[in-house]
Amino acid sequence: MRALWEVYEGQAASARFSEPSEHWSGPPGMVERIAGVVGTRADHVVLDVGAGVGGPAKRLARLVGCRVMAVDLLPEVVAQGARRAAHEDRVAFAAGSAANLPVRSGTADQLWSLGVVGHDPDIEAFCSEAFRVLRPGGAVALTEALWDGRREPRFSGSAPFPWRALAPERIVAALRRAGFVSVQVLPWPGHGLPGSGPPSHPALAADLADGRLVPRMVVARRP
Repeated sequence: MRALWEVYEGQAASARFSEPSEHWSGPPGMVERIAGVVGTRADHVVLDVGAGVGGPAKRLARLVGCRVMAVDLLPEVVAQGARRAAHEDRVAFAAGSAANLPVRSGTADQLWSLGVVGHDPDIEAFCSEAFRVLRPGGAVALTEALWDGRREPRFSGSAPFPWRALAPERIVAALRRAGFVSVQVLPWPGHGLPGSGPPSHPALAADLADGRLVPRMVVARRP
């Protein structure tokens, strides 16, 4: 089992400078679908938490014209992402954790976190921090392969750590305790898009095939 930082720093260093390689949590077309669900506008400020090298952040800024701050825990990944986005005037990169975002309270209109929440050791702190940084009426959008709550995922034994299986009820409850309303569990926005085939990790692919893990998107609003 490898540490998460080893996996992502290696990907950041080796990924080709092409759009699909910069989208680690699903096909690029997911960005359009998520933006449509949560109503992203050109005058919005969006935080992408766990942004990696910034493929979704750059695509969103180009698509909508909004400003995006791409936040990642790993300084080497942030540095690589910033180099790749050197000519993107609407995308900025910063190092920070999901439980301590480098953003003032009430300054973001949306917070996206794609394929990250399962790696977060403290989902309660993450949800509270998301609530803090969002303006009233702001939206949070999370994507993750969620646990069916019954059968132990095979992926648990070989996932980059930290990782834990999260049932949808767990995420919904944490968001509601943080103060969010209108919490919904929706289909994964990558279904049917080019590049949305089975993952290369055999245990994860097996869990997705038999429904132990099911890709979903969770959205919620700050009142």
